Amino acid sequence: MTQSPQLAALALNEIGKLLGRLTEDQLAALADGRAHVEFRNDDEGVAGARGPARPPRAAAKDPVDLDAIVADIKALTEEDAVERYLIDRDRDLPLPRLRELADRIGPPVTSKGAKSKAQLRKNIAAGTAGLLNRPASAFGAGWDR
Repeated sequence: MTQSPQLAALALNEIGKLLGRLTEDQLAALADGRAHVEFRNDDEGVAGARGPARPPRAAAKDPVDLDAIVADIKALTEEDAVERYLIDRDRDLPLPRLRELADRIGPPVTSKGAKSKAQLRKNIAAGTAGLLNRPASAFGAGWDR
């Protein structure tokens, strides 16, 4: 029996995670006594162990703060800088999150038609910093002559 409440709480947390992964039928079988949970210390090579212990799972990442990313992007003034910024965050921004980011930035950035992360990064760069660097004639001022 442990004298360490902190250690017991950590162990209980791990058991809770295990129970959270069970199906309704598995939980019912456990509750009815038709199934049981077995403790195995794989680190000590206990007979019947299925190999070495799994490495500890990384803690779940906090969700990416898309509002902070939007603010960072809007502060950049060069298209290349926006693309580099997004490439640096490639691991945190899978294609669905990148689409969500583009939609959050809003017009003139569009996620429509972009089939790859590279194309979507270019769309975001062109629709943010790219607008700052286009000559005024591109917006119609030069067409009045």
